[in-house]
Amino acid sequence: MSELISFQVERARQWLAQQGCKVVDVHHAKKRPVITIDVACPLLQRTAVQLIQSKNGQRYFGYSARVGECLVHWHQAN
Repeated sequence: MSELISFQVERARQWLAQQGCKVVDVHHAKKRPVITIDVACPLLQRTAVQLIQSKNGQRYFGYSARVGECLVHWHQAN
């Protein structure tokens, strides 16, 4: 992982922590790092796009938003 990407991830993690979000996972996709959180803060909820996923015939709603150069992803609580 490049030093610049590491810096971007760390900066995004710090911002998310300040907003009260708990980071669950971080992985590095081809284009940008993806950070998974447990619950989104109101600011992320306002800027997010909804993703509808289907698994074993069940629908799941996920959301994604950008924080800096990182993509932040979370699922709707059932």
